[in-house]
Order: sequence, then structure tokens, then C-alpha cells
Amino acid sequence: MSAPRRSDWLLPAIAALVALSIAYGLTLDPIEASLRNSLRAPGPDFPFGTDHLGRDVLARIAHGFLRDVGLSLTIIVCSLVIGIAIGMLAAELAGATDRALTFVMDLMTSLPQIVIALILAAHFGGGELALILALSLTGWVKYARIARATAFSLREREFVTAARLAGGSRLYLLRRHILPHLLPLLSGLVALQFGHNILNIAALGFLGIGVQPPAPEWGAMIAEARPYFSRAPWLAIVPGIYLFVMTMVALMLTRRSGVRQERASVDPQPAQPTR
Repeated sequence: MSAPRRSDWLLPAIAALVALSIAYGLTLDPIEASLRNSLRAPGPDFPFGTDHLGRDVLARIAHGFLRDVGLSLTIIVCSLVIGIAIGMLAAELAGATDRALTFVMDLMTSLPQIVIALILAAHFGGGELALILALSLTGWVKYARIARATAFSLREREFVTAARLAGGSRLYLLRRHILPHLLPLLSGLVALQFGHNILNIAALGFLGIGVQPPAPEWGAMIAEARPYFSRAPWLAIVPGIYLFVMTMVALMLTRRSGVRQERASVDPQPAQPTR
């Protein structure tokens, strides 16, 4: 069996094990502290051990998963809406507006997203809302570029021209002919950004300007484990493993959506009229 075929079942199997552990961890309390159980090693009572306050690491991992995934999906929705709106606006108005918006996109791309997000999150004062705003205001650029390029390539196609000559409004053309071809092209980017968002959320949490304690979050858990790493390495290793698995799952979804993206971009078909 070749390596690519092994990865086709190996990664889903790992993801299933992770899902089972998270499902069990969600039944536990991630906040309850007990100094009597401080820094207990993994065992039957605490499968992933406890932290310096005696909190169950498995419970914090599971509830941190829900928090990180929820934040990542929220950021994706905000970035997607902003990016599509700006990309369509640039393609529709063209001219000076397109050049100005393209300049903004180039400016945002010239710096790493995490650097801009770090500055914005610190400016907003930290917390979940600041995290969403910071990563959404830096994550829309890729969506806008794809939306702009797709709108430019489709607006001169025969079916779009025919719909325009038949009296179709701009909103109708967008809803019936542009968006149906644009959204499949963004599926791979959504999966990729999901993994990036998980890492960025953890990075900002590690720096102390993301999700604030005592709320469980993987990056913050790694930061809290630094003083105890020599005595309790599992405090940092376990959330690091979960971050790795989540990123690999996102990359797997990105790879599987690549074929559909290529087919949609090579041979777009006009949307069927509504009867």
C-alpha cells in the first residue's frame, strides 16, 4: 500500500480518536480546581493529567476545542463576507475604485497576517471579540482577490452578457451567475483558513491577548505550562498534539477540495434559470 493511500485512512482514524476524547472531555468540568490534585501525571483518574491548579487537562482540551473551532468559524464567516463584498465591488466599479482596493489588498498582503492581527488585537484590548475583529480584518484579502478575479473573468462570458442584455440587474447577475461559480472556488481556501485560524488563535492566546483565563484555550494552556514543563511536560505536549491534528485535518480537507476547485475554475457552466 502506497504512502498516500495510508494517509487516506490514517488521518481520519486519528481524527476519530481525537473526536472520541473530546466527546468524553466535554462531560467534565474544565474550571473546577483542586490543589490536592495539582500536577498529577496522566492516569486512570485523569487521562491527560492535571495542571498546576488541579484542573483536568482533558476537560480543558475538550472545551478549548469548542471555543477555538467556534472562533475560527466565526472569523471565516466574517472574512468571507467582507472579502466577497470588496472583491465584487472592485470588479463591478473597476477603474479608480479597483486600483484603490487592489492597493489596499497589496498593502495587507505585504505584512504577515499574524503581525497585523497582533497589533490590532492589542489595540482592541484583547479578548474574544478583539480576536475575531483582528483576524477578520486581516483574513478577507485572499477571498477578495479570488472574488475580484472570478467576477472579471465571468462578466464577459456569453451567459452573463445574455442575462445583462435581457435586463438582469447587478444583484441578479451576482446572485444567479457570479456567486454559484465563486463559492466552489473558495472551499479549499475556507478549509485552509480554518487551520490557520486555529494556529493564530492559539498564538494570540499564548501571548496573552487572545482568549482570557480561566476560559480554556489551547495556546493559553501552553503558555501556562511553561513554568512547569520540566515537572509536567504533558501540560504543553497534549494541547500541542491537538493543534497539530487539527491543522493536518484542515490540510486534508484543503487537498480533497483542490480537484473540485480546479474543475469549477476550468469549465464554469451557467446557472440554470429559475422556473
